[in-house]
This record gives sequence, structure tokens and C-alpha cells, in this order.
Amino acid sequence: MMKSAFIFLIFLCNCQVSWYHTRIIPNQTSERQISEHQPILEETGTACFISKYKFEESDPSYEYDETNQHQIDSQFIENIRTNLKLKNRNTKHIKQIYGIPNSWPYLKELESFRTNKTFERFKQIGNANLNPNDKNKLFKYAEIIDADTLLYTKEQTNLNHEIENCDTYYQLSYIKKERDDYNSLLFLITLGVIPTIHYENHYFIISKRKSLESVSQSIKYKFGFRKVISWLLLPTFNVFDEVESYNKDYRFLDHSKDQFLNSLENKYSQPLPIKRLNPVYGDVIGETYLSDSFLFTTLIPVDKRFAIIRDGKRNVSFFDPIHGLFKIQAINVNYKVNSDFNSDGIEKTLKTYITTNLIDKIKKNYPKSGIVYELYSPEYRDGTYTFVLEIVKPDKNNELFQKEYYVFSCFKSQSQIFILTRSLPNNSNPEDLPKLAETKIIDFYSKVNFQSRYIEPKAPEVDLTINDGTPKPKNKDDIDGDEEDDDDNEDEEEELAGGGGGGASTEIDLSGLFSALKERTYIPRGKMDIKPGRFKFNNARFNAPKVTRSKFHFKPGRSKNFSRPAKWRR
Repeated sequence: MMKSAFIFLIFLCNCQVSWYHTRIIPNQTSERQISEHQPILEETGTACFISKYKFEESDPSYEYDETNQHQIDSQFIENIRTNLKLKNRNTKHIKQIYGIPNSWPYLKELESFRTNKTFERFKQIGNANLNPNDKNKLFKYAEIIDADTLLYTKEQTNLNHEIENCDTYYQLSYIKKERDDYNSLLFLITLGVIPTIHYENHYFIISKRKSLESVSQSIKYKFGFRKVISWLLLPTFNVFDEVESYNKDYRFLDHSKDQFLNSLENKYSQPLPIKRLNPVYGDVIGETYLSDSFLFTTLIPVDKRFAIIRDGKRNVSFFDPIHGLFKIQAINVNYKVNSDFNSDGIEKTLKTYITTNLIDKIKKNYPKSGIVYELYSPEYRDGTYTFVLEIVKPDKNNELFQKEYYVFSCFKSQSQIFILTRSLPNNSNPEDLPKLAETKIIDFYSKVNFQSRYIEPKAPEVDLTINDGTPKPKNKDDIDGDEEDDDDNEDEEEELAGGGGGGASTEIDLSGLFSALKERTYIPRGKMDIKPGRFKFNNARFNAPKVTRSKFHFKPGRSKNFSRPAKWRR
């Protein structure tokens, strides 16, 4: 009797009834379902998405009317544009930089950046006789400005003018967040007799204006959830519990952004299943990836809904079937490489390092591969080596060879060599590869913030021997250290074979690149043809194993590496 009463009390305790809702607000007074409203992105012609950026040196008193709204990040817009291109729609991303002082002497230099997005612009800045502050500012905008960037001085306050070859204008903004709870105090005082209600709402707005029209249409989107908690309601057995707790790695704001994007693409879209990002090394917060080593942070350059993210302590790879492969590596230089930089210079050392640690390794698997274009820019980041690698691999269906192109760019900063990698379209014209590669990699540079630091290079090891030629025995601490190194080497071999992708600290990690090459990249025709997890680089990234007594077993000496996925597979 006591046991049954105890079980009954458990059923009655901590009951949660949760639900998720989406709304659209075409005016300020009413709300209705998103499916009841007409499609937003179904207009014919060229769709232009507008992003507004305030110039860094603007007077703080100069404010544009919409600067109080949080602008949607550029990658969000790129994801929309990609899906529209799959539907044969023409799109543009117009970036408007406003508030430039009329007296700033380098307006012509900013304007010249619009014509050609290559490393030549950095060479022009490096050769110019400028003060350091202005030079750094020009370097910054040289990464951002492209052919679709418009520049406005303080006198030009009208940013809603007509733009050439634009039929419909869209501007997306994140407005505000509402989060509160009711009856929390009464809930505690009454021991759950009076329920408590938690809610969270996020509001987005999209402004739409057709060409030659002066009035824009603004539509507000609302995404939120409600949760009722009581200790004395009838149990629901989680039937209505559709809203889960969100950790810092995947907050409800991220889910609402995904829903906003889906609603723009398809007004009948249903709430996506909640993805729990369990980072192996770095952190995914919002649309930003933070490296575990704190050496770099980057805006995630792919569509996170369909992406595979695999990382190590100093590297990360992003891949989705539409945008392709993006990779960042930070490699600590050893004593030899550091001395080569001092004796042979940056250019020669970088080329030698890349040839030895990257090109030669790839040629072992794909002998016909090689560099088809290379460029060294001494002005950009104190010396940047950029090259296009053509990888020639056999076709499974016939005796011909397939060619795939990747652009690499590397530079040295303090004690690290940073390497950025980006895949190029396989159908690229070889004559257009130089300009295409420079444009693509500079765009990637603009998404990444590097935070290098100085690390004392390790001196080369000296083999100490006794007079009879036998090696000098090590003490107990050294022996224990060697055992730990053996464990780390095993981890590296396992990771390079397709695990976490940790890689050695002084060698280039090629696991992400080889994984992309082994998979036959398939470009889907529509959004519904994209399936998360189609390209499975590392499932542990999204599906970390659950700790249960029946399925999870600890092994001696392994608990210290609990967070590493390489240990999960042993």
C-alpha cells in the first residue's frame, strides 16, 4: 500500500504542459497563423536584401532611424539567397555603409574596393603612405566591401532610394525578446498548488518594398513557447511536453531563427525538431563558433540547419551540401619552423611548409593533383600565401578523372600559422579561378577574428646516452609522461581516421578535406531534398552518447578524457 501511494505521488509531482506557437502580425492589433498570410518571397524579378552598417568613425549623435533594431547577420541572408537560387531566382545582398565623414580623405580608396575584390587592394593599401589608424581601417573595409556595397556620407541620409537591377527590396531585423514567468512566488509558497507559467517570445520583422514604390510593407513574426508547471495536476506523461530546456549551446533564440528562415521559405513549415548541439571542443553560441583554444572565433559560414560541424582544439570544419567545405586551422610552430621564418623569411617558409605537410600528403592519395594558381601578398596580414589546389581523382563510373578545386590561404601571426580552406565549385572555369579564389577567400577572412598568442617554441630534443652507448634511463615522471603521449598519439590516429579531427599541434589536419573528397558531393535541387546528416563527418557532434549503466562502461585511465569523442568509441 505504501509503495503504490508513493508511486501515485510521483505521478502527481512536477507535471509540465508545454506548447510552441508561431504567429504573424501584419498590423499592430491582430495576430494570426503564419500559414494564413500570403507568401513573402514569391515576387518575380531580382530580390535585393539590404544590410545597413554604420561607419566606424561616425559621429555618435548621428543615428539612422532603424539602428535600434538588431540586424540579421549576413550568413542568414546568404542561406535565403542560396535557397532562392535553387528556385532559379536572382538575388543580391546590398550592403549600405552610411555615416562616412565628408572630410575623410580616403573616400576614393573605399570606392575603388567595389570594382575588384582581390588581394591587389591590400597591396595598394600597403604601399600607400598612411597613418596606422587609417591603414587598419582601410584593411578592415577592404575585406567587407564588394561590388554590391554602397557608400554614403553623412549628408546622404536617404538610404531607401532605387538601386539598379533590384525589383523587390527586403530588410530583415530582430526586434526584441520577451521572457517572463508568472506566479513563481505563489508556486513556491503554495508548494505547487498554484501553477507557475514560463514564457519566452522572440520578434522578427521583415520590411518589403517593390521597386518604384515609396511605401514599404512591414510584417512582424513572433516565435515563442509556453510552459505550465504544477505539482498537483494530473500527469501528462510528456505527451504535451514539446518544449525542452535549452542550454547555452543551442538556445531558443537559435531555434526561433531557424523557424523564421523556414517560414520565409515555406509558410506551411512546421516547427523543426530541436537540435541539441553538444560541442566536442569549441562552443556554438547563436551563429558564432568559438574555438576551444581561443585562437579564433568565426561566424558559421554555412546553413546550420543542415551543416556538419567537426572540430578539434585548434581547428574546425563546416560543411553543408550547398555551400561546401570551410575550414580554419591554427597550428603552433615548432622550433625548426620558427627558425626557418627568421632565416628564410615568411614567403619561402610558408611555401615549404605547405608543400611538405599538405601538397605531398595529398599527392600520395591523388598523384595527379597540384597547385594551379598561387599568390603571395606581403602586405596582407604581414604576408599571406594563397593558392588553388586542383585535386584530380578517379571517377567511379568511368575511366575519366574528376577535378575538384579548393582555395587555401595561410599567414603567420606570433606563434601560430593560420590556414583557411574553402571549396570552389567543381564546374569553375580554369581561366576564372584566380579571381574567383581571391574573392571567395577574402569573403571568408571577413567572417573570422584571429586572436594569436606567443608560445615559446620547444627546443629540439637531444638524445642523451651513457658511455656504453645505451640510452640514459628516464625518471618515473618521464615514463608516465610517455604513456600519456602514447594515448594522445592513439587519439590523433583515431581522429584523423574520421573522429574528432584534433590533429597534431604542428601538422596540418587533412581529415575534413579527405572526408569531403571521399563523399560524392550531391547538390540538391530544392530545400526538401536536403537531409541533415547526409554527410556524416562526425555524428558525435550532434548525438553525444548518453551515460547509462547498461551501455556505457568506464575503462581504467580513460575518465580524464571523458569529453573526447575518440574515447567513446574504444
